[in-house]
Amino acid sequence: MSLEDDFEWYADWASDVSPLYERLARGAADDPTLLDIAADASAGQPAPQLLLGAVHALLLDGDEHALADFYSTRTDDPEAGDPYPHFREFCLTRESRIRDIVRSRRVQTNAVGRSAVLVPAFEHVSRIAGRDSLALVEVGASAGLNLRWDRYRHEYAGYGSYGPNSAVRIEPLVRGDVAPPLSNSRPEVVRRLGIDLNPLDVTDPADVRWMRALVIPDQRRRHERLRAAIEVAREDPPKVIAGDALDVLPDVIAGLPEDATPCVFSTHTLYQLEEDGVAALRDALARCSQRRRQPIHWLSDDPFSERGVPTYRYALLSDGTMEATRLTEYQSYGEWIRWLADSGR
Repeated sequence: MSLEDDFEWYADWASDVSPLYERLARGAADDPTLLDIAADASAGQPAPQLLLGAVHALLLDGDEHALADFYSTRTDDPEAGDPYPHFREFCLTRESRIRDIVRSRRVQTNAVGRSAVLVPAFEHVSRIAGRDSLALVEVGASAGLNLRWDRYRHEYAGYGSYGPNSAVRIEPLVRGDVAPPLSNSRPEVVRRLGIDLNPLDVTDPADVRWMRALVIPDQRRRHERLRAAIEVAREDPPKVIAGDALDVLPDVIAGLPEDATPCVFSTHTLYQLEEDGVAALRDALARCSQRRRQPIHWLSDDPFSERGVPTYRYALLSDGTMEATRLTEYQSYGEWIRWLADSGR
């Protein structure tokens, strides 16, 4: 797809989520100057989110401009007019700073609402493995907020509440007729570790601002939840190591406790990889299963599904071979899930 197509696709997606971002993305798709700025994004990085995030980051840092009047993160009463002329002028007068952010930053959303998928997915892994202890490795962990999934309260409409009382509350609807696997006795996490090319630090103001900048401004509930999750993480910061997963995974997996179920997961990461990158990750995990002489459990978005409703999948890698199963469809930020798999004990 061309860069113009990427912005048009994002605008179509935002039409049901954010009128502000739909208008900005639609305008940028037809603006060669802004497309040229967005083209500075690193390979594999979604340029629309980077451009919008860069602008939002500057506004969150207190940059005074008329554009701020359209952002709910800067005012309690956003303007209702056309924001695009102000957005374009903002980008042109701050072009150098925006290019620097687009070049140097990555889309690392850390949407803890996606842990709505992780709770039943980890229970599914636990049932398949026949063990109640997990050793978790998150690929593309960003600041590692989803590594703390068991510190959050999850309330599944019609299916009960799970987890401790927490300021972080995830409240997904459950669609469809298949009950997700949920249990009050969650699997015990005996090891948790993240891997990221550029880890974010929950104690660093600039990194926290970037996480906030990647959240759509008018999604106030997500901003509140992110702030709460950052506070949880600051109490016991998750360990996230810098590196390419292909290089780091073999040693990380080799160091996991032998009496725990090794589970490698990501939430919304594989879409940033080309097909050969996904294949390389699969092959690396397959080799790990051979060396460890123990199955590796792999949870991720389906990397080959068409753009649209995300699908989460489970793959069992054993002695170098892989068998994959679709687990659930879900809304990108965890507002609902539709469980698909058989998860009987």
